[in-house]
Amino acid sequence: MEYYDILLIILQIVFSGVLFWLGGFAEKRKNPKWRVCYLVPVIITLIIMAMNGFEINMLGAYTGSAVCLAGFIKESVKIRRISSVIAAVLAAVSIPVCLLSGSYRIYDYARDFKNGFDHMKKYYVLSEHKGIDWDGLYNEFLPRFEEVNRLQDEMENTIVWTEFCARFNDGHVGFVPSGDYELTMTEMYDKVLGNDYGFAPMTLSDGRTVAVNVGVDTEAYNAGIRNGTVITGWDGVAPENIDDEAMKYFTFADKDNKEFYRTLICGGTGGDSITVTFLDESGNEKSAVLQKIGAYYSGRMKDAMKAVNGGIETGHLMWEEIDENTSALRLKMMMSDSKSMKSDNYDSLSWSIESQIEEMKEAGKNHIILDMRDNAGGSDEMVKAIASIFASEGEHYYCTDPVWDYMKKCYVTDENGNFVKGTDNYYTGRQLWDGKVTILVNANSVSAADHTVLVMKELENVTIMGFTEPNGSAQGVGSVVFRNEAGVSFSGSLLLDENGNPSVDSGTDYESGNDVDVIVPFDEDAVRVIFDEGGDYLLQKALEY
Repeated sequence: MEYYDILLIILQIVFSGVLFWLGGFAEKRKNPKWRVCYLVPVIITLIIMAMNGFEINMLGAYTGSAVCLAGFIKESVKIRRISSVIAAVLAAVSIPVCLLSGSYRIYDYARDFKNGFDHMKKYYVLSEHKGIDWDGLYNEFLPRFEEVNRLQDEMENTIVWTEFCARFNDGHVGFVPSGDYELTMTEMYDKVLGNDYGFAPMTLSDGRTVAVNVGVDTEAYNAGIRNGTVITGWDGVAPENIDDEAMKYFTFADKDNKEFYRTLICGGTGGDSITVTFLDESGNEKSAVLQKIGAYYSGRMKDAMKAVNGGIETGHLMWEEIDENTSALRLKMMMSDSKSMKSDNYDSLSWSIESQIEEMKEAGKNHIILDMRDNAGGSDEMVKAIASIFASEGEHYYCTDPVWDYMKKCYVTDENGNFVKGTDNYYTGRQLWDGKVTILVNANSVSAADHTVLVMKELENVTIMGFTEPNGSAQGVGSVVFRNEAGVSFSGSLLLDENGNPSVDSGTDYESGNDVDVIVPFDEDAVRVIFDEGGDYLLQKALEY
């Protein structure tokens, strides 16, 4: 941003010389149009201030451009030349002032928090539904952002915003840092998730904790810990009691999903070494002291999470033949081609799927899998387009729009604080497929993916499966963007169910309203297939069901 300031100073000094000369030239060739030239410094300054923001240490340069207005107001050679010299001097003085000031162009992170907080408090649509304590959040986090401001620590700013956003238990609330998102978030998780001890812990459906993603040539491996080894102790506490400090950086809209990933996320807890107790192959309890092999547990955790979350390894909207009876459609998001996205018309996608379905019928297949694991959401119109293919003929309920007060710019509530129902929305089923449909989901199947699960689990031939429920966040997205191009997303528009309640999103009970038909047990077989064989256990279960 300082480059804009330097540009302004250079332009002002150069233009001051031009205006000095112009003062004498205009006297020789009388013409009122020369007055306009003395407005140029102010115009340039206003443009650069709009691009770069106000900087108190640049006050001299700002004042100098204003001084040039004297030449616009008074057609006097003396006044014009004096004002030009003053403008040049004030601009030049700004250089040492900026260089010597410790406050020059310090970014105001606390201001971002205040602005973002005020915007969210005004427009976040689930405040009452989730019981958000806005005053408590402000009092807790403002001092932390003031400390970020003091330190001018961009990474700490990302950390604090991430923790703040996680408090909402809403998959649509998240911080987007400026610059490279993936790089910044990777560095953040490297910093906050602790140390790598050679394996990641995960809790099985029966409550036992086991090792997964065990690294060969590590102390853990040499001590006898393998994928599936039962971990009984972690530095003197039961695995389920591992310090869960790391959880505050992750957003879960449903407490069951949070519990599924808890021990995996917290597997970096410990110091330079930890003492782990585990059951060996004979069932005897053993103990091992494991030195940290790196400060970055986050990489091992993410690799384990990626293996568990799975997803057929093919492109978005690509079909994969699974066996003689089954084909799978990979849906990584609820968006299609750019033309469909711009028009919100997914007829071409429908035709493509219809064509594939006809080929499957001719080949004698009877099972379609829609793989929506890690589906990032997208268009409601695409949700309707896909659901209409499988739903029985006729109208099917989709969602209800709340009533909006255009004067007050908010959703209307009744005397009890409940949202007032507006228009019911439907989609038209065409029942182009009579065979079995299985939809695979995980905790990252969010937004429009949540909508897809919600409407399609009502269909008789559809089964929703996963190790977990989908994310549990279904409202429309709003955002606020800061001066450094970072920003915060949040649930900014509302969708209701038939009872007039916010659709899908959990309330104060921390329970999403979007259950699945089959929760596949995460057991020893799952660990073996996923981490020893590199297989897709959830897909295997879908074929067996």
